[in-house]
Amino acid sequence: MTIRKVGRVAIDLLAGALVLSAIASLTGVPARFSNHASEDGTNTNSGAFFIPQASGAATSTPACEQPTLIGRVVVASVAARTAPSPRAPVIAKFHRMNAQGTPQVVDLRGSAGDRPGGTWFRALLPIRPNGTLGYFPAGSLSVARTSYRIVVDREKLRLTLWNGCHREKVFPIGLGKESTPTPDGDFYIVSLLKPPVAGSVYGNYAYGLSAFSDALTDWAGGGIIGLHGTNDPSSIGDRKSHGCIRLYNWDIEKLVPILPLGTPVEIQ
Repeated sequence: MTIRKVGRVAIDLLAGALVLSAIASLTGVPARFSNHASEDGTNTNSGAFFIPQASGAATSTPACEQPTLIGRVVVASVAARTAPSPRAPVIAKFHRMNAQGTPQVVDLRGSAGDRPGGTWFRALLPIRPNGTLGYFPAGSLSVARTSYRIVVDREKLRLTLWNGCHREKVFPIGLGKESTPTPDGDFYIVSLLKPPVAGSVYGNYAYGLSAFSDALTDWAGGGIIGLHGTNDPSSIGDRKSHGCIRLYNWDIEKLVPILPLGTPVEIQ
């Protein structure tokens, strides 16, 4: 291997760690970015290794202070794979723009290196089944961060907006009825749309989430769960929807100016 090639390999290998270092230097805290191969801690590919967080990051930083890393697809098309390797099976392909016409984003969960020297990002994918994870080559994504996150309490019919450890706003919501319940889990915002017709069932604005209904599979878009306004204010504080999360129109208008695509949404 030539010295020039060794240099390129080293640069590629460190790319993911440098991204983390840059973000840590901006925020003063490590990112919300878990570096492990799988949920049970095992490595799914013996040719891969996982890059530790930036050195010097305070390990005692509360989880709520750790920003979420958001990857945005910057190439025409990229495949998400089952492991950090160009030879691993393809899970799904993604483009710069998603089916809703907004930039394609994914929430990042870790970074990994393959033995030839490439760096990969582990991401939560906006596909069925909910919770699917996949790997993207680092060069296919730009990386941003957000300190905002949403927590949906299904029992109390309440949505809380957090900015780091600070609770910014609390809103009453409507959720799915018994036959089409709102799914629980970790998701994120993938799109923001303004309905073209005033007074629609989606109210003034509609966020598309990375979540999919467990009950509906034959709807347009495959049963994507939305977070949106409503033309039926009486549904707030009740369970009448097909799984979507409903807000008063004046409440969702408070979210639209501040939440980026990729904002995490925890439904519990």
